[in-house]
Amino acid sequence: LAVANSLAGVMAGADMVQGTINGYGERCGNANLVSVVSNLVLKLGLDALPQTSVERFSELSRTVAEIANLALPLQQPFVGHGAFAHKGGQHVAAVLRHKDAYQHIDPALVGNEARVLVSELSGRGNVLAKAREFGLELDRDDPQTRWLVNHLKELEHQGYSYEAADASFEMLVRRLQPGYVAPWTVADFTTQVRKNGGSVHAEATVKVEVEGMLFHTAASGNGPVNALDAALRKALSPRFPALDDVSLHDYKVRILNGDAGTAATTRVLVESGKGTKRWTTVGCSSNIIEASLLALVDSLEYIVALDRA
Repeated sequence: LAVANSLAGVMAGADMVQGTINGYGERCGNANLVSVVSNLVLKLGLDALPQTSVERFSELSRTVAEIANLALPLQQPFVGHGAFAHKGGQHVAAVLRHKDAYQHIDPALVGNEARVLVSELSGRGNVLAKAREFGLELDRDDPQTRWLVNHLKELEHQGYSYEAADASFEMLVRRLQPGYVAPWTVADFTTQVRKNGGSVHAEATVKVEVEGMLFHTAASGNGPVNALDAALRKALSPRFPALDDVSLHDYKVRILNGDAGTAATTRVLVESGKGTKRWTTVGCSSNIIEASLLALVDSLEYIVALDRA
């Protein structure tokens, strides 16, 4: 409403608009200047800011969100990661042919990009387009491509969702590439939590096989997942320099079938980062620790795979 009011004011003759980046502030109803200026420049043709500045709006919006330690909504107009997202086989096929018929602007005008979402609605067209985003080519008529589409639907029925976990989907595709060999295998893991006096301690041990050699490490942490992450890194970092400076930025848990009580299926999303790069992976299991491990392993294997590419 604040954005609409601001635009209406300008159209009625106002020559100044007040607002904040992303609408952040101590008051309700702050106008989001990113949306206001994008509309003024790209829709109304007004010279509110140079186009070269507007092209940095996505970067600006996400940087401010990072500084404020707030998650930028996927649906944020113009600059959200989902602002130009497309889903559904026939829809995506049409978008790839005639983008202008489905997108109100070129996403690059605000520094954003179009995304193809991969889900149970996906056909081969979606999968091929998504793989192409990662620089990976799949043959439309290859039986492996057909297998991947069917496997994706099976995983979604198990509780997986790749719409917000591009890195996990990329790993699905990479593992099908000729010559790809997993850099390691987690052979075994254990976690334990104990209370000693007023303190709660978590420990994890992992056995990881790398090129035929088994490495057994242990670590402690603030909780079982943090301890598991630390144990994995302890085993892998000396052997994979690409893991240096990789950090966990966000950890989300969703219970998928709450009526099952403590036996419910759990989906875990892990957002990791290295420098300015961010990526998200997913794990799913009736055991929250295993779901977390699956997401963590995908995250670490992803950055190693990119380093080797």
